[in-house]
Amino acid sequence: MARWFVDRLPQQGIPSVSLRRLLPEAQFVGCHDWEVSGCTADSRRLDPGQLFVAVRGARHDGHLFVEQALERGAAGVVVERPCPEAGRLQVIVPDSRAALARLCQALAGDPSKHLSILGVTGSCGRALTSLFIRSIFEATGVRFGLIGSLGWSDGVTTRSVADTFPGAEGLASMLAAMVERGCAGGVIEVPAVALDQRNVDGLEFDTAVVTDLASLAGADADDGLSTRRRRKARLFRKVVAGGTAIVNADDPQAALLGAVNLDARFVTFGVDRPADVTAKIDRLDARGSRFFLRGFAREVVVESQLIGTAQISQALAAAAVAWSHGLPVEAVLAGLESASKIPGELEPIVEGQGFSVWIDQARTGAELERALGALRAIGAQRIHCVFGAEGLHERSERLGLAKAAEAGADRVTLTTDNPRTEDIDQIIDDLLAGFRRPGRARVELDRRRAIEATLADAQPGDAVLIAGKGVRTFQILADRALHFDDKAVATDWLRSRYQLVRRTSA
Repeated sequence: MARWFVDRLPQQGIPSVSLRRLLPEAQFVGCHDWEVSGCTADSRRLDPGQLFVAVRGARHDGHLFVEQALERGAAGVVVERPCPEAGRLQVIVPDSRAALARLCQALAGDPSKHLSILGVTGSCGRALTSLFIRSIFEATGVRFGLIGSLGWSDGVTTRSVADTFPGAEGLASMLAAMVERGCAGGVIEVPAVALDQRNVDGLEFDTAVVTDLASLAGADADDGLSTRRRRKARLFRKVVAGGTAIVNADDPQAALLGAVNLDARFVTFGVDRPADVTAKIDRLDARGSRFFLRGFAREVVVESQLIGTAQISQALAAAAVAWSHGLPVEAVLAGLESASKIPGELEPIVEGQGFSVWIDQARTGAELERALGALRAIGAQRIHCVFGAEGLHERSERLGLAKAAEAGADRVTLTTDNPRTEDIDQIIDDLLAGFRRPGRARVELDRRRAIEATLADAQPGDAVLIAGKGVRTFQILADRALHFDDKAVATDWLRSRYQLVRRTSA
């Protein structure tokens, strides 16, 4: 984002916003209003004259850096509590995260007022649903942007993203780039953390989609259903009057979200229950799926190379968005069938072996459950799963992963993921605590050896799931980051094993 400056008087040619107008609930100390032309929540990146927004994070409290920001030349501060060290120019707000997000969007020109913004949230399937939606809209001939875990696009160029959802400044910059590129709209994959941290405050959503609420088999048990529902409700409340709120009719809890925003149109999709957009599954195997899409003016047959019932549900979610926008079914068909392989999302590795091997970025219990369920649905004889857990994450998250693995896989190998500064043995102990029969889980701390040993155990007709990294090609340790690519490790082992077998047979 361009760096703007702040002063009590607007500067000619530089965009500015009134804090009094933008934050009507704020308490102003030392002045009646400010005209703001630039802000940051990082005191290290602050330019003289900018506004410093003190944000409370998981590790650091921005209020502790107010004095440092002033020393660097901050013109004033936005805080959640009075700070004597801030002097006479401070704005006190109930939630500085929300204030920062609204400030960034306003300074970027409120891009959501110029774009049709579609948000996708849920425990699983956000990335694929977002890709489906974008593909459908672009099949109609319009330019559409995307912000998601697999990358972000301004409608012309696609770029990689960090491992986390962009902050308020980055999100505003991405949306502003979409406007500059002439996009008609943009799809935003909205994880729970983005809702918790108020990163999407200041946006006006035309459509919001919740792929699912409840998880199966006790995965993510720490995150209570009421908590998940409140999070998704935050997104639905941001839908503009006349917009659309879309839910999964197969999820028994989804209907409860219908009353969150009575000014929005309520649309449903589903496979097992009546809905506005539905499907009848005709084929589901390792080659993909074939289903009849219903709800439009005519029924169409969709042939997909993606596996599992979950991807059909996500395709229906995207189709429901198209249905609510009045898009032609031909565009829906073209958009859904164009997704042949999603990097890191049940991505197959085929090197002539008699069993299937899949790479998936599943890092939560719900995501791992979805991936294992897809392999079970295509008729795998035995399912082998190798995975680890992130360091510095909640123990309850690891319990959810373990429960999903034990419920969905026949053989489990525990290994490292990104331990960071946490003791590896403690991570493994937390995972083992989630198993009812921990003695059946194999532990191999070396991730390469864990993958190779799992592949060596697989027999014809089995399926191997290597979970946790997907497209991420690194491993973060306490003192360094190493290059590590699950797909490359598995591919190299399979090639060496099966090329040798073919040469010997010849």
